[in-house]
Amino acid sequence: MSLQVTKTDEGAVYDPVFLKILEDIPGGVTVKTDRFPTNTKEIKKGALLNDGGSGLYNVIKTVRLTAPGVTNTTILAIEPTDHLFKVGENIFLQGATAGTIARLSATAIAVEVVHNAIASGAVLYEAAAVDTATALYAASCILRDTIEVRDDEGNLLDNLFAGAVVRGTVDESELPYFVTTQHKTDLTDRIRFA
Repeated sequence: MSLQVTKTDEGAVYDPVFLKILEDIPGGVTVKTDRFPTNTKEIKKGALLNDGGSGLYNVIKTVRLTAPGVTNTTILAIEPTDHLFKVGENIFLQGATAGTIARLSATAIAVEVVHNAIASGAVLYEAAAVDTATALYAASCILRDTIEVRDDEGNLLDNLFAGAVVRGTVDESELPYFVTTQHKTDLTDRIRFA
């Protein structure tokens, strides 16, 4: 899918994720696909990307709690159901430090860490290591188009070419994955979240 522009009597209507695209990366980017669960078929436009150097970009993984987490509870209810996390990755829990994902499903995640109460609506993100609050990746751009990461038989595709926006305005409520305050800060001078 690409950016859709439709003429109307009032002017142009853009894809609801992007309110304004001022600049994208000439020639696009190559997105790494080796970090996704086996059920992931696509990465939706509006996903945050990190320039991993060497010409490859990493998708930034986040989820949001749909119910509060409580002390000593390791099962947390999450959304979206098509999240990108895998068992063994580190996830930062607000009110605690990062823990390792032990089990997960489309709607819940089990983290092996004792934590304090976490409010419903908290955005959790992939952490650099256990016992740290540091995000694994800093945001550097936003995926412009939805990309397929598996073929019809379910085979993981190699690194994929995609368009990426580095300057403009997005409608945060239309983004497919949640954005943390830190990731917004990473993009503040280039992307406006409306």
